[in-house]
Amino acid sequence: MWQWINDNAQALSFFASIGTLAVWLFYAHLLYAGFRRQRKARILINQGWGQQIDSVCLITNMSQEPIYIHSLAMTIRTHDDEYSESITDFDNAQPRDSEDRPQNVTRQGPLNAGEQMNLGTFRSIIRQTAKRHDNLEPDDDRPIRTLKIDNFKITVIASYGPEGGIIGAQRKFIVSGQDNELMRPAATTTKRMTKRHARTKLQDWLEQQL
Repeated sequence: MWQWINDNAQALSFFASIGTLAVWLFYAHLLYAGFRRQRKARILINQGWGQQIDSVCLITNMSQEPIYIHSLAMTIRTHDDEYSESITDFDNAQPRDSEDRPQNVTRQGPLNAGEQMNLGTFRSIIRQTAKRHDNLEPDDDRPIRTLKIDNFKITVIASYGPEGGIIGAQRKFIVSGQDNELMRPAATTTKRMTKRHARTKLQDWLEQQL
């Protein structure tokens, strides 16, 4: 056997080098994939405190670095139509409220890694969206039933340094239950909006808000 090894030493050395290179390439791929995952923005839109209309909408930054929230939007789909509106600013805020704490008048601003923002109850942000449309007359107690809502989407438009430009996250909620007072996410995860077409739409939305 030793004689065979000596006779084929050159070929064996070649194949050993190929195998070593393949192992190094495999580990390099794993390291690069892990690095890319760490550099990607990850924004979660969740429903807290049950599945009723008075549950709260939570925005969480699970990225490795801070994000800057430019705008928050809600899109309501009724039996007959669809309506979109910015929910970035609080409707009931007063100019003096921003003197010491700008977060009292707007939801715009930085969100550090691991931090969470409470947008308020779904009842309140649905009402905020609906009352800006003249053809919608939301009832203070039961806005979903009054508006005949089928579903709605929450969209976060933000900037994240490593990715550059505008990024977005979106989650859809389905309305159900007696008097349409219940809601649940349509999917188990938040949709990332990072492709060029999606970013263009987000940029257009921001420009319309100027």
